[in-house]
Amino acid sequence: MLPAASELRLVPISQFSNCPDVLEDGTNCEENAVIKAVKYSLWLVREHGIAPPVIAEDSGLMVFSLMGWPGVHSARIAETDVERNWMVIDKLSGKRDRSAQFLAYTAMAVNGVLVESWRGSVMGSIAEEPRGENGFGYDPIFLDQGSSHTFAELDPARKNELSHRHLAWTQAFEYLNQHYLPAK
Repeated sequence: MLPAASELRLVPISQFSNCPDVLEDGTNCEENAVIKAVKYSLWLVREHGIAPPVIAEDSGLMVFSLMGWPGVHSARIAETDVERNWMVIDKLSGKRDRSAQFLAYTAMAVNGVLVESWRGSVMGSIAEEPRGENGFGYDPIFLDQGSSHTFAELDPARKNELSHRHLAWTQAFEYLNQHYLPAK
């Protein structure tokens, strides 16, 4: 658990009965995070009579020479992580610019009203082939800007320190700590 979340009681939305799927039809990752936070917060009020802060996240890989592709569609360009990684590598064939960015947004809503959203990003580049056994998604092809290692080659604790998701979630948890926990 992130240190910023240590005093919070976190409950995954999936723990509630009959949790619906929310269509992620935004044009970017921030919109998808907002859509999920707002719709799930409305659902909790309507179906369970509660109005807690709801935080949702969406993230993607942006490859600059591919005009930000796969972006908001990162999880949906192919069936498996392996296929998605090779699709990105194949599209970069012959391109000199392999720079990329992992981007994540968290958004918080209460009773269907957006309260705030936060952004986390990490700059890097795309490897020539997948490397490493740690992580998931695009980690085997995303080269850390500060080293020659892919995120999948990094120690999991180090990768999580650098993670775009870690950055976005930490900001959300800090907001919750400041605004929803009693002062000490």
